[in-house]
Amino acid sequence: MKFGVCVPNYGESSSTEALRNLALEAERAGCDSLWTTDHILMPKNSGTPYERIFDSITTLAYLAGVTDKVKLGISSLIIAMRNPVVVAKQLATIDSLSDGRLMLAIGAGWNEKEFAHLGSNFHNRGKRLDASIRLIRALWRGETSFKSRVLGLEFSDAVFEPRPIQNHLPIWIGGTSNPAMKRAATLGDAWHPNLQPLDTFAKLVADFRETAPEARTKEICVRIGINPKAEQSEYKSPQGEKRIMLAGNMAQNKQILSRLEEVGVSYLVAVASSDGKTSIQNQVDALKTLSKLLA
Repeated sequence: MKFGVCVPNYGESSSTEALRNLALEAERAGCDSLWTTDHILMPKNSGTPYERIFDSITTLAYLAGVTDKVKLGISSLIIAMRNPVVVAKQLATIDSLSDGRLMLAIGAGWNEKEFAHLGSNFHNRGKRLDASIRLIRALWRGETSFKSRVLGLEFSDAVFEPRPIQNHLPIWIGGTSNPAMKRAATLGDAWHPNLQPLDTFAKLVADFRETAPEARTKEICVRIGINPKAEQSEYKSPQGEKRIMLAGNMAQNKQILSRLEEVGVSYLVAVASSDGKTSIQNQVDALKTLSKLLA
């Protein structure tokens, strides 16, 4: 099972030094990938650590310059809040400058006020997300014409260079709703859910596999919390959703990983500071714990 780690581009622990230190430690530990988290303009007193946040795409460009081999991703990019042509250009540039190390997860987004702050329609975000994925793939393939009523754009004889170094740049789809699972099956290269309690998650996996014929062969790449100092593996997300993390009980952690392998999970994206307050040293310790668990 491969693993990546979310860098501290948000919360109280976020800083240039923290980003650099965790990135270098992750590369030394054999981590497959580094991931930023995406928000832009959260409402005040949102109850989340995302009110202080470095831009997810720009941070990847910085990480590309301080690392050599580790892959670089966003978990998950809220593309419906952004101009997809600009995003396609930014990501293609990072893939080129990093010698083909870019990865990407895309989600629909959940904070309606944040969409409003950016003048973006929250209620048709799913349709715009689907159209944006098609647009990005078209530009990355070198297509010169595209038309989308939902995105409100049309162009022909356009030039998009340089294209990504990777012939097929992978796009994972985040979320556990029925539309998200269908999107992962039909438009994505993998499904990227947050880890819920294991019985609930096993049912979600079964539901996902039945979403569409294509879902039966798609990878499942889970976003999971990790805190070796915590006593309990269950916690609540900022949205109040029950989730599972790797905690201080190593035997229980191994059971969780074994169960995930049984249901077909092939990749973990670990979050060492879900509240944005964990010190960089504790995040490094969590990274080393995960590396040992998966060795």
